[in-house]
Amino acid sequence: MGLFSKKDTQRLRRARKAAEREGGNLDSATTDLLADFRAGDATAFRKIVNGYEKRLVGFFYRLCFDKQEAEDLTQKVFMKLLGARSYRPERKSEGGSKLNSYIFKIATNLWIDRYRSDKSKPSVYSLNRPNFQQDDEGDQAGHVPAGGKAIPQLAIEDEEKQKLRDAIESLTPPHRLVFELAVYQQMPYKEISEQLNIPVGTVKSRMHNTVNYLKSVLTPDEQQEKDRATG
Repeated sequence: MGLFSKKDTQRLRRARKAAEREGGNLDSATTDLLADFRAGDATAFRKIVNGYEKRLVGFFYRLCFDKQEAEDLTQKVFMKLLGARSYRPERKSEGGSKLNSYIFKIATNLWIDRYRSDKSKPSVYSLNRPNFQQDDEGDQAGHVPAGGKAIPQLAIEDEEKQKLRDAIESLTPPHRLVFELAVYQQMPYKEISEQLNIPVGTVKSRMHNTVNYLKSVLTPDEQQEKDRATG
C-alpha cells in the first residue's frame, strides 16, 4: 500500500508534466549533442540551450525562488558546459542520458557552491522551518519508493501552488535539493547519491523526512487524523 491515494498520484503526475513543459525532456535526443558541437556542429550547442534553458531556470528557481538568480545560474551552467573537458557521451547514467546527468551535475555543484557561500551569512528562518537532524540510513527510509514517487499532494490551483511553494521554501537547502532532483528531475536515488556524493540511505532518509513534513503542512487534517489513529 502506497503512502498516497490514487487521486494524489494523479495530481503528482499532472504536476510533473507541467514541470516537463518548462523545457521538455531531451534525454534521448541530446545524448551526443555536446560531442557533435565539439566535432564542429555549430547548431548543436544551440539545441542544448533551447532544450535545457527553461528546465534549468525552473530547477534553480525552485531552489532559490529568485528569478534573476535562477537565470544567472543557468547562464553559468552553459558557460561551464562550453569549457567542459570530462564529458564522455558513450557513458550513460542510470535513468537517463549521460548529457542530462552531466548538465545537472554542473547545475547541482553550482547550487551547492552558492549555498555554501551563504552559510556564513546571517539568515532569518521561519519558526516552523523543519530541522532534520537525522540523515543517515534507517528503517523509515525504506518506506519511500525510489524515484521520489511517494510525495505529498501537489496542487494544481493557484492557491494550492502557493501553499506548496511556501512549504518547499521552508525546507532546509539539502532537503530541498534532494526533493527537486527526485521529484521534478525524476532521478533515481542512486544517481542522486552520486550527484551529491552522499550515501543512498541518506538520500532516502531526506526524502522520507521531506515527505512527512510536506504532508503535515499540505494536508494537516489528514495528518492529525492519522496521528490520532496511531496514537
